[in-house]
Amino acid sequence: QQKADEAQFEKNVNEGKIDFSNFRRIMLKDILNNSELIETGCIGKVKLEDVQRAMEHPQHAWRVLVKASTSLMHISPHYYRLNSLFANMALFCWWIDLYDVRDNANVETIKKQYGTLAARLENMHLKHEFSKIMRTLPYQDVYYGLVVESSTDFFLQKMDYRLYKQFQVQGGLYNFRLNLSGIKPQELDAYPDYVQAAYADYLEGNIGQWYLPPADKQICVKMNSQWTYPYPMLINMIKDIFDLDTYKKLKLQSARTDNYKAILVEVPIDETTVDKPLLSPDTLSLFAEINRESLSDDIGMIHTLGSKGEAISFKDSTNTRNNVSDAIDEIYNSAGVSNELFNSSSTATAMTYMVENASGFVYDVYRQFERWVNRYIKLRRFNKPTFKFAFYLLDMTVFNRDTVSKRYKESAAMGVGIDRWLASLDMTPSRTLGSYIVSKDIFDFHNNLL
Repeated sequence: QQKADEAQFEKNVNEGKIDFSNFRRIMLKDILNNSELIETGCIGKVKLEDVQRAMEHPQHAWRVLVKASTSLMHISPHYYRLNSLFANMALFCWWIDLYDVRDNANVETIKKQYGTLAARLENMHLKHEFSKIMRTLPYQDVYYGLVVESSTDFFLQKMDYRLYKQFQVQGGLYNFRLNLSGIKPQELDAYPDYVQAAYADYLEGNIGQWYLPPADKQICVKMNSQWTYPYPMLINMIKDIFDLDTYKKLKLQSARTDNYKAILVEVPIDETTVDKPLLSPDTLSLFAEINRESLSDDIGMIHTLGSKGEAISFKDSTNTRNNVSDAIDEIYNSAGVSNELFNSSSTATAMTYMVENASGFVYDVYRQFERWVNRYIKLRRFNKPTFKFAFYLLDMTVFNRDTVSKRYKESAAMGVGIDRWLASLDMTPSRTLGSYIVSKDIFDFHNNLL
């Protein structure tokens, strides 16, 4: 059954159809096999009691929560998968809008600047860089990154969250400061050149230990943007996973107790003397050992003086609740993911609405990426007094890509939103221009193939 569940789960994920009908059994098995919370009281190297205190005061102890969440990603494959569900939903289909165009704007200048910006954003490999950020956000809530770039290359370098703290808001986004005293000298070469220069100034006493990287050289994205402190979105599951392990052990103990039998063995006594057995202790022990060897481990014997022999069962038929099932339900409740997603009996309509609800987390992150790129455009002075550019991401996920693309295709047929339809096909402005040149000027598909 486990192999069948795994095969069906992988098939659903690969096809983009999130019907987690077999997900309960898989998650239950993995968590209970890999969790040692009962024995050690720890999640990785974090004590559960420390996690519970941190959840009561997350604004001060958020580092404990992030550390516990990171450890749980290694302990529980299905905590990993549930976080990956949100991380892998994003598609990052983008385009560039033009706005605030003045009457005196020169069209040729706009074309040239638009092409320059489109090429620059294309060379930044935004889809890949943003995807790397999304892999971190669900289980750490916040991503701190430094920009490493040259005239031809660009990438975002993820930094250890323990070295940073949020400092200010600029352009609707958080900026962070770096603790230079936390950098190990042997690891300094791993940092961009501007951080290395700041570290040298710190050693010389020219600046303090907290360094604020330039706004266009840093990126801070937060999934739960309503809080200033990091709070992993599924961290509340830790308590329920602990309860689930407890329920599992209680259920296992209950099953063992239910199967246990005790046989009362009557020891004959002298009728004329009070409590005097007719068998010597040595003889009784000999026959008890012979009988014990012929019984299984879940059957015991109790020797009594003068009582009738009978079997005793410890099975309690009054408790009919499935505590393991209740604990699993609590996991999804705490995760904020509808149980409909994990129930094969859910309707197609319910599935659609539940997935769209989950997509809302991704759309909120989209808006932060948009603001970061638009701030980058502004700081790098691509905008001009007579016109401006706006980067945007389509509200698309792996679950609704066909629906969104179809909607924009229908609007494009009416002459509206052609750029958004192209973006839904994962085309970018620079690639669209290149595709036009290839198909029209190089191959002339229309005349040669049609």
